[in-house]
Amino acid sequence: MPQAEFDSFARNYEQHLGKSLAVTGEGRGFYAARRVQWTARCTVRWKFPVRKILDYGCGDGANAPILSVAFQAEQVTGVDLSRDSIAIARQSYAAEGISFFGLNEWHPDGTTDLAFTNGVFHHITPAARQDCLVAIRRSLRPGGLLAFWENNPWNPGTHYVMSQCAFDENAITISPREARKLLSIAGFKILRTDSLFYFPRQLKFFRPAESWLRVFPFGGQYQVLCQNAE
Repeated sequence: MPQAEFDSFARNYEQHLGKSLAVTGEGRGFYAARRVQWTARCTVRWKFPVRKILDYGCGDGANAPILSVAFQAEQVTGVDLSRDSIAIARQSYAAEGISFFGLNEWHPDGTTDLAFTNGVFHHITPAARQDCLVAIRRSLRPGGLLAFWENNPWNPGTHYVMSQCAFDENAITISPREARKLLSIAGFKILRTDSLFYFPRQLKFFRPAESWLRVFPFGGQYQVLCQNAE
């Protein structure tokens, strides 16, 4: 999504997202927390220490404190193309160990333990996706991890939610298969793919089953966890 277009949603992002998620019975905070918890659980399983985190496409910065607490991180750095979103993030969430930069201000330094990106790449034109992934990989230390979260076009509910979201009007979705290919071409080693968010709040008593359903590529969102192979 072009910068100017994304800036136009910066001030009412929460409102637009809440409207589109209403059908699920859950709000933004529920999904944000679940994603971060799942990623943290994966890094524990891989016995991978995480101290420095990159939130790529951080938007208004709401994920940064969740990431900081979940991983007990020393540093969380959020970057985004939208200047207005970065201004909101700095005003709302900047704190000791949490900072935000515009994409043109950010310089990958090869010291990050974990890069986290959620619902960002369907807003990036296909021609530009590889360059973005290469930049993320350059930010990671050797063996560093990327948690690549995306909306799943194979889930009918996801289609509906995105159709109700104003800032998803120009989105080009990415399937789990396409994501793994993109990440592999960019030099990442694929570690695992997990598919989550099968059940709305009305069916929340089924949610414990997601630990088993994660291997089937039909949840509302999926994570491809991968590693900087260098």
